[in-house]
Amino acid sequence: MDPIIRTLPPPSSLSVSVVSFLNTKLNAKEDLEQAPALLSELRTQCHILDQNLSDLNTQLRNYLINHAAHSDRTGALLHDIDAKLGDLQLASSSSSSDGGSGKVLGEELPALAKEVARVDTVRTYAE
Repeated sequence: MDPIIRTLPPPSSLSVSVVSFLNTKLNAKEDLEQAPALLSELRTQCHILDQNLSDLNTQLRNYLINHAAHSDRTGALLHDIDAKLGDLQLASSSSSSDGGSGKVLGEELPALAKEVARVDTVRTYAE
């Protein structure tokens, strides 16, 4: 047997789509002359598909990194707001016993509203 000529695996080991493709492209004995060009075309297409897959994996990794960064920042902001709300609650309850709750709420509430608006802006951007 000539070392250049290779035989195909048994048709039972090939998928239906591969058998159909081979039957379409290599239907007659004369079609075998086009086999080298077909092989080259298939290799080129496989290379292009591999490159596209690599590019998509890179793009997905970048999206996931960006999402994680936004998620971390949003979590930190929410934690900060929770701490500030806790501080406000403590300040409000301690000052209500001495009659100064109006002053605390008057000073802290605008700052809290500004912080909530900032977190909402970050959340909207992250979405």
